[in-house]
Amino acid sequence: MNQWVEIDDRSAVAVVRRLARRLGVEIGLSETRVGEVAIVATEATTNILRYADRGRALIERVRQPGSDVISMIFTDRGPGIADIDRMFKDGESSTESAGLGLGAIVRLSDRFDIFTAPDIGTTIVCSFGACNDGADVGVEAVGLRVCHPNEDTCGDDFQIRQTPQATDVLLCDGLGHGPAAAEAASEVTNTAAAAGGLSSEPGKLMREITARLAGRRGAVAALLHVAHPQMEMRYSGLGNISTLLVGAKGIRRMAVRDGRIGGAPTHGYEEAVQLESGDIVIVHSDGLKTIRDSHFPPGLLRKSPLLVAGFLLDRAFRGRDDASIVVMRINREREA
Repeated sequence: MNQWVEIDDRSAVAVVRRLARRLGVEIGLSETRVGEVAIVATEATTNILRYADRGRALIERVRQPGSDVISMIFTDRGPGIADIDRMFKDGESSTESAGLGLGAIVRLSDRFDIFTAPDIGTTIVCSFGACNDGADVGVEAVGLRVCHPNEDTCGDDFQIRQTPQATDVLLCDGLGHGPAAAEAASEVTNTAAAAGGLSSEPGKLMREITARLAGRRGAVAALLHVAHPQMEMRYSGLGNISTLLVGAKGIRRMAVRDGRIGGAPTHGYEEAVQLESGDIVIVHSDGLKTIRDSHFPPGLLRKSPLLVAGFLLDRAFRGRDDASIVVMRINREREA
């Protein structure tokens, strides 16, 4: 479904719990594990109502080779958690919840991260299932997407492929929103697969995609290839997909070529850049606002890519289109 669930009254607890249970069953978790996923969903949602009055949750099935995972994002704009160490103890929980506290949520989740600050609020992310985020090859990469508020089909899509040699990313936005946009995005991902899959030559692949889909409804897209030993990123962008490199020197915005898939064949705008350990690459559709320094409160960029993605997907969400985001963190020095 890929929709934000607005948490503003008790009915949201049941909605989030049912969604979490359904997705747990869909990805083949055991009955016990499905129950634990539901406990986390219940606890986190109820805590938002108690401590922040309102917030949002996104429960998403994320595709990956082998087995899919469930990613949960819980976010609010409340006062933050002043004594977070106390809240990690068992029994420190919201009323009418499982009474387990954040400590149990951490233990029940396969992966967990939290960001909280006064006047900013709290964002919690949890993952369930065997997560393959590429940390072992030096590049962590995750993606999320969310529908237009009035749709239940997302017109944005992304693919992440990681091997020992490289991390490849495709993010595309089918024109418009809803089923027709989703079909257009699917044409892009299917055409990339038919052309041999994500490539070490993004510009060449973009040219092939645009040639094969000339005259179609269309989409905009970005293709990235990060060679792991060299930590060099090759990039091709066409249309209003934003790609940001956030590093020691601040935010660098990659250029794009005007146009769309469905128009004339093109390589898009091509560029190669050298990455350094600690760099973060963010790719997102125009369903998010222009991301600026103000979107990065102190400490956020030290958090996991999933938390950064979830925080930005909430705080920069325009609310009138589909939105998608991929966040990569470079964790190793480049080799000559």
